[in-house]
Amino acid sequence: MDYLLIDAGGTSTKVYVYNNGKIINEYRFQPASVATVGIYRSVSTITSIVSSFNRKFKGIAISLAGIDSQSVARSVRSQLYPKLSRYAERIIIEHDAHVVLMSNADKGCVAISGTGSIIYGFDGKKRIVKGDRGWLVGDLCSGFWLGREFLRELLSEFQGLSARNFIYFSSFRNEDDLVKFLYENSCNQAKIASFSYNLLNAAKRGNKKAINILRNCLQQFSYIVKNVCESVNSNIIYYFGGMFESSIYVELFTKEVEKKGIKSIKSKNIINGLLRLLQL
Repeated sequence: MDYLLIDAGGTSTKVYVYNNGKIINEYRFQPASVATVGIYRSVSTITSIVSSFNRKFKGIAISLAGIDSQSVARSVRSQLYPKLSRYAERIIIEHDAHVVLMSNADKGCVAISGTGSIIYGFDGKKRIVKGDRGWLVGDLCSGFWLGREFLRELLSEFQGLSARNFIYFSSFRNEDDLVKFLYENSCNQAKIASFSYNLLNAAKRGNKKAINILRNCLQQFSYIVKNVCESVNSNIIYYFGGMFESSIYVELFTKEVEKKGIKSIKSKNIINGLLRLLQL
C-alpha cells in the first residue's frame, strides 16, 4: 500500500506518493501554510487534497508551515486528524522546520526562507523558534519581505523621491499602475513575494540598492541564526526554501553566518524528513 507525503508551504503544497522505496507520483496544489492562508483554509485545503485521491494510504506524513505555537498546532491537529482518519490509520503532522531538520540530523539548527522565513533549533528536548511569526511583524528576508521592499522602493522612485533603479527591473509603467496593484493585492502574500525575484535579479546584476537591501536584511537574519544555534549548541545551519534557489542570496547568507563562526549547508530534500516521520 502507498504512503502519502505532503509538504504544505506558503507558495504551494507539494504532494508525493511513495511506495517500495521510491516516489511514484508527484503533485502540486495551492498553498496550505497556516501562516499564509490561516487555520481554516489550511485545514480545508489539506483535507481536500487528501480526499481527492479517494482511497486509503498506509500512512500520511504532513510537513506544515505556520504551526509555530502549541495552541495553533493543537488546533490544526485536532481538526485534521478526524477529517483524515478515513484515509489512513497512521497520520503524522509536524512543523515544517522540524521536518527539514530531520532530513539532515537528529538535532541542530535550520533556516527556511520561502514566502515566509524562520530560524528553528532543536537540541533533542526543547524547540527554539525565532525570526518568523508571519509577514505582518516578522519573516525577515523572506520572499514577502524582499518583495515588499522592492515595491516600497519602486514607489519611491515613481514619486521622484529616490534615484531610478528598480524601475528598470519592473513591468509597471507608472505610479498609477503600481498603486492599483498595491490596493488590490496588499495582503496577497504570494503575489507580493513574487517581486522578491525582481530584487534578487537586480542584485545579481550588480544593482547597489538591491544588494544593500539584501545584505542588510541577511546581516540581521544571521544574528538570529547565531542566537538559535548557540541555544542548541550547534555551529551548523542547514538552509532550505525558495529564496535559497538564488545564488546571490546563498552567497550573501553564507558570508554573514560564516562571520559568526557558523557553517552553512544546503538541506537535503524534505522527503527524507517526511519518510523519517513514518519511520521508513
